[in-house]
Amino acid sequence: MEISKSLILSIALVVVAAFAVSACGGTSAQAAKRPVDVQITLTEFKIESSVTDFTVGTPYHLVITNKGALAHDWMIMPRGEQDESNALIKVEDTALQPNKTVTRDFTFTQAGDLEFACHVKSHYEAGMHTPITVK
Repeated sequence: MEISKSLILSIALVVVAAFAVSACGGTSAQAAKRPVDVQITLTEFKIESSVTDFTVGTPYHLVITNKGALAHDWMIMPRGEQDESNALIKVEDTALQPNKTVTRDFTFTQAGDLEFACHVKSHYEAGMHTPITVK
């Protein structure tokens, strides 16, 4: 059985392409599933985040650390919202005592202007909220 040069060339190209994809860590769908690490630090009365611009559909691994002297809660809220029942995700102050770290995985499903906020009594009013944008 004789194999044509064009068939050999086609097979070689497929092998090279498969090797290139595997060398790059897989397909773009596989890469998209890896969460983006986000470092969030709480102090009195401030929230700092390594990321403030987020993308719908991208998974995020949120590492929330309370470096303050007081307990804080943390949530993602519509910007300016005071009703905690509207939080997209929430970590209670019992879990965020001083020097504690918690992690949460979260994927935004809608675009919008949101914020990271602490709603422990008087903390929000003292400025403990950081605007974020989801596109």
